[in-house]
Amino acid sequence: MTQMPPALETTSQGPAGAVPNPGKGLSIAGMVLGIVSLVLFIIWVFAIPCSIIGLVLSIIGKGKSKAAGQPRGMAVAGIILSIIALILALVLPLLAVIVWFWKDIGSWFGEAWTTIRN
Repeated sequence: MTQMPPALETTSQGPAGAVPNPGKGLSIAGMVLGIVSLVLFIIWVFAIPCSIIGLVLSIIGKGKSKAAGQPRGMAVAGIILSIIALILALVLPLLAVIVWFWKDIGSWFGEAWTTIRN
């Protein structure tokens, strides 16, 4: 009979010799929420909470990954995406309100300017 090769030893945390990354799950969750909030930035009611939660998870994941000496690329991507989505979700509604009321604001400034000049 031939002898079978030994099976790859595994532990509960993956293949033997692999170093676990405690922040990987948080980093992935933060990056996914950053992507979702970036896609949904027009619907600011959903985008703002998603981006804030994604930012928090990514920052925590980055800290845990750094402490374990593991790569932090996904956490950094989650941080960047969440910040961009948060800025877009906060700025665009504000710009929409300004544009909506621009005629009223312009007439108010026009009246004030006329009053000052006279």
